[in-house]
Amino acid sequence: MMAAYRHILPALMALSGATAWLHPAMARSLPAPSVTTEVAGTTCTALHARPDVRISLLFGLRRPRGGRVTKREWNAFLRDTVTPRFPAGLSVLRVEGQWQDRESGRIGHEPGRIVWIVTPPAPDLADRIDAIRQTYRTRFQQQAVGVTITAGCDAF
Repeated sequence: MMAAYRHILPALMALSGATAWLHPAMARSLPAPSVTTEVAGTTCTALHARPDVRISLLFGLRRPRGGRVTKREWNAFLRDTVTPRFPAGLSVLRVEGQWQDRESGRIGHEPGRIVWIVTPPAPDLADRIDAIRQTYRTRFQQQAVGVTITAGCDAF
């Protein structure tokens, strides 16, 4: 696990205290960790906590040509696409979202879901996240699936 930790943690720790849109190319070009990272690391150590990555995936439930993703479709997506990539656990929050259409500029509102995952850093993390986002965009004809990433620590 330490090898995986060293591989991705510097990029993720640079995000401490902030969130960022994750794109595989961006994940490989983030700045080096700051002094804030050292303080966070010291606090985590004092709490006997391990480094983690907090991922929020933001899904809209309306389809572009009308209708919405059904409960059955959502549950199948969660079961078949998300859970196999993060089997240790996750949380799903029901939300009302607001977004701007990329083509028309119109502000839209729609029901959505946030999938919140807390996981140890890993070299394949960006690939797993990207696969989830791509699958949802394709299957449900979405313009985007938002993602925010923050670094932190956890103790359970």
